Formats: sequence, C-alpha cells, structure tokens
Amino acid sequence: MRIFHLGWCGAWALVLATATVTAAGDRPAEQFQTFCASWMDKLAVRERDNLRQIRWVASGDGVEGEYVGYSQEHTCELKSLSEPKATPVGKIKYQELRYQKRGASASEAEAAAPRALEATEVTEIFQYKKGKWVY
Repeated sequence: MRIFHLGWCGAWALVLATATVTAAGDRPAEQFQTFCASWMDKLAVRERDNLRQIRWVASGDGVEGEYVGYSQEHTCELKSLSEPKATPVGKIKYQELRYQKRGASASEAEAAAPRALEATEVTEIFQYKKGKWVY
C-alpha cells in the first residue's frame, strides 16, 4: 500500500475535484427540479393570460366563456440512466383543464367560479443537452 502526502493544498484540490465530480453527476437531476418548477410557473402565467382573454358569448341567460387552465398537481420524473453517456430524459405530467364561466353579464361571469368541462392528462418529455434541459 502506498501512502501519498498531499499537503494542505493537494488535499484541498482533491476535495474540490471530488465535489465537482459529484455535483456534475447530479447536475441534470438538480437542474430538472428547477426546470420543472419553472415550467409549471409558465403554465400558471399562461392560465392567467387565458383567463384575461376570455371571449364572452351571449347565452340564453347572460354570457359565457371558456378558457384553458392547468392543474397545480404535477409530477417531475427523471429517467434513470442505464449508461453514463446516455442522454438524461425528464417527464413532467399534469392536467390541462378546459373551464367555463357564466353570468348575467361579463363582469358577473368574470367573478363567477369556473366549472371544469374537460380534463386532459399531459406528459411533456424533455432532454438534457449541452448543459441544460430543452423541450
């Protein structure tokens, strides 16, 4: 058995190198959690925009309008890599919801609670390329 004396600087360099390898190995997983949260935030913004842009249509008892929203419940899955050089793949699953609002007037309909008309399960698949997650 050989014992090498690295000295303070050498030991610190070894610790940094080990930490860098570990961080680099976990980087796609760590980044995917952040990417997933960011993706869901973008969907929340899109839902608010959709809600503001409802086109009200006259109905028998006032007006009604529809818009698309997204569930807050979601899953972020990272496919385990079978080979070290395999491209990391992540999935985000959530529901896309079609809502309707109704009221005697547009302002009353805007204030009304939405009614879900349809729910569609969505699975988005992403890959990790050149140090970042892409769609």
